[in-house]
Amino acid sequence: MRQRRGQAFETMMLVISVIVALAILGVLMNILGGLGGGIGSDPKQAVLQKVQAQAGQPGASTAAKIKVTTDGYSIRKDDVLRDTTILTGEVQFICAEDAETAGLCGGDTITDTAITLKKADYFFVVCGYPERDGVKYGIAFGRTAASADGACVEENLD
Repeated sequence: MRQRRGQAFETMMLVISVIVALAILGVLMNILGGLGGGIGSDPKQAVLQKVQAQAGQPGASTAAKIKVTTDGYSIRKDDVLRDTTILTGEVQFICAEDAETAGLCGGDTITDTAITLKKADYFFVVCGYPERDGVKYGIAFGRTAASADGACVEENLD
């Protein structure tokens, strides 16, 4: 003889299933958001987060991807140094060779205070040499993760 359960039990099981599904969705969104590395978010905010994480640390961050949606998009040092102990004179923007060859940045697009990027997808890396005198940090932009990482080296810091 089979035992029958009531409608209240079935409703409760449905509610529990929805809660579990939402919890799983939340975990997956956090994982996928971390893998996205900034795609779809504000490029200045993505760079700021990497700079804050790299402040005081030697070495380089992992490459992150950003999407610049308009030509002439400027990222100022002031924008990416908020809430850090890093001074504007301790940071230098770097345009990787592949991005410079493509005409996306480099030359006149880099000043003492900002870098101006053209509409494109970029990878960027923040590298730090906190024991160094003068410029201690670089923020390199490239077309690929490898080019950004390769450009963010101590030899490229003035």
